[in-house]
Amino acid sequence: MTSATFVPGPAPTRLTRLRDLPRRGLVAGGGHVREICGQWGPGGELHWMLQLVELRRPEGVLHLPPDAAHTLAGIGGPQVGVGPGAAVGLRKERVLHYAGAFLELRRPQLRAAELSRVLVLSSVPARATPSLVFSDLHGAPALPADVRAIVVRSGRVSAGGSTATAMEALVVPDEGAGLGVVADDARVLMVVG
Repeated sequence: MTSATFVPGPAPTRLTRLRDLPRRGLVAGGGHVREICGQWGPGGELHWMLQLVELRRPEGVLHLPPDAAHTLAGIGGPQVGVGPGAAVGLRKERVLHYAGAFLELRRPQLRAAELSRVLVLSSVPARATPSLVFSDLHGAPALPADVRAIVVRSGRVSAGGSTATAMEALVVPDEGAGLGVVADDARVLMVVG
């Protein structure tokens, strides 16, 4: 698996349009994955990584980073079953923890036109322990000092000279801790920690 090291630019935040990110196919099944952001050590060792999985067909399999803990969040489309035999259902606005080298996803009922979208946060506990948090933002809310990324599901969020709308993300470099935002009826998923 190839991964690029995230190096923040001079701006306090980086606007990322999820649909514009490069995509690669899943290990098996129909769909693809896009790497949103992450942090790696000087030797290329993973600290944490946030990916978007878009499932198009009845099933898909994603290879996950070794030695990492994983948190999944449903952010759009029909519910997906997670794990061997798809025993656990993941709906929009739900978060669940997952362990394993492969993530197996299944769509119980195929709806041709609509993708099932799942955010996957992988982190190596010895190096980083971020979490995924859904939140409603309006006005100038106080955010956790250690927010690393804000993925917008609906509404609008502005920070550091960038504005993100639905299916866009604001990536915050480490030195952007405590960054102020202005939000307009936004529903977001934040990477915190």
